[in-house]
Amino acid sequence: MAEKKKAVLMMHIDQEQGQLWQTALSTQQLDVIWENTLFDLVQYLDKCDRQTLPDLLLMDMALKSPSSETLQSSSVCQWITKQQASTKVVLFNPRQERIKDIEHSWALRRGASDVLPRLSRENLMAGVARITALIGCSLISQPLEKIANSLGGSSTSTQLKPRELASSLDVDSTNVSTKSEPQNKSKAEQKNDNAVMYRGVRIRR
Repeated sequence: MAEKKKAVLMMHIDQEQGQLWQTALSTQQLDVIWENTLFDLVQYLDKCDRQTLPDLLLMDMALKSPSSETLQSSSVCQWITKQQASTKVVLFNPRQERIKDIEHSWALRRGASDVLPRLSRENLMAGVARITALIGCSLISQPLEKIANSLGGSSTSTQLKPRELASSLDVDSTNVSTKSEPQNKSKAEQKNDNAVMYRGVRIRR
């Protein structure tokens, strides 16, 4: 009997980045599910039993709940922690080329396993490697090298669209199964060298 594929559920605001992630992860023998941004992830998780929970959630950290202004990433991380579920949560920020230390600390404090920046030619291999390592899968590097080589030298532009990449790699890129909050600091926080506030969370430096 064939071993069950590990499942990754994705939620993206940036469609181009979503397609690139879907194409890259689909080369890793993973069951990749891409839900739209109106999907209430906490409600979905509540209806799942332990056997049907995805192995990993990959979601835009700025994605808000469809019924409120609450960040879905915060609600999901709280749910995972409360239920003591084995599902890993990886957040990403497609609006940034590099993740700031304070942003990384905020994500870990929330309960996420990692936070990643915008995928590019330079970091695609490393980003996917971090995903596969979290769920205990071996990295299949050859197709990722082909994807990376097909991307433009600039991380903000590509020579080929992700769907064209998928076609060249024989990967099915069809349906497989906002703005950032400003980082404002008060004068009192700026004077405090030990901790800062980020998105409502006190983080030690």
